[in-house]
Amino acid sequence: MRLLVTGGSGYLGAAILKRAPATCELAATYLAHSIAQGNAAAFRVDVRDADAVNHLFDEFRPAVVMHAAAQMTGDQMLAVNGDGSRNIARAATRVGARLIHLSSDVIFDGEHAPYDESAPPNPISPYGESKARAERVVLDELPRAVIVRTSLIYGFDPLDPRTRQTLNGEMPRLFTDEYRCPIFVDDLADALLELAQHEFVGVLNLAGAQRLSRYEFGIKMANAFHAAPRFTGALSASYPGRRPRDCTLDISLAQKTLRTRLRGVDEVLQDLPGF
Repeated sequence: MRLLVTGGSGYLGAAILKRAPATCELAATYLAHSIAQGNAAAFRVDVRDADAVNHLFDEFRPAVVMHAAAQMTGDQMLAVNGDGSRNIARAATRVGARLIHLSSDVIFDGEHAPYDESAPPNPISPYGESKARAERVVLDELPRAVIVRTSLIYGFDPLDPRTRQTLNGEMPRLFTDEYRCPIFVDDLADALLELAQHEFVGVLNLAGAQRLSRYEFGIKMANAFHAAPRFTGALSASYPGRRPRDCTLDISLAQKTLRTRLRGVDEVLQDLPGF
């Protein structure tokens, strides 16, 4: 299988490359940071540049594309997430590639959880709006694309940026009233790699099986590393700007469709050696 991963230098992209079977012929894109994995052909491509995207697809001719490149903040967020996703979808359509597009649980307003795959997006944050737009443009260009909605991604080898910041005291307030379904990066990468060779099309929720507040998640990570919490609990209303309060995803369809287990945080920690 010829697999292209956009955002190959990102946390999820690197995990996909690391866990891909040796039978895969791999390529990955990057922009600001080079790709550490040596098993993939690396291409410096700005997904906003349609000509550069088309040149890459013509050169590599992927059978499957995992579109994980995204931007969470900044002036170019909408262009990267919206226009970039359109460019990827158009190129995938042109070469006949299967497209798996990574979306987010924050496309919802957080007032009607749990959300299954039929739930209509109703974003209330700029990042959520950009990811909802990305879903629309991808499906407009390629109706048989797979849209994967996921949640907070964490891992330990290496430590994910959010957990590192939490343990270092760089996130002094964690919300006690904001709920997500954190997913272990290895589980998510394995599920995506299984999905790459699956017949499934449409929207699929891939998240952890355990609903936790950000504060509860932070406490579990601190305990796992035997570290004193360097944060306090807070209410999301104390944060400037609207935030979705409960983005719990219903993962029952994924559990019926895929072999890969989507574990909750407690189960992941229990299964890891040394924790």
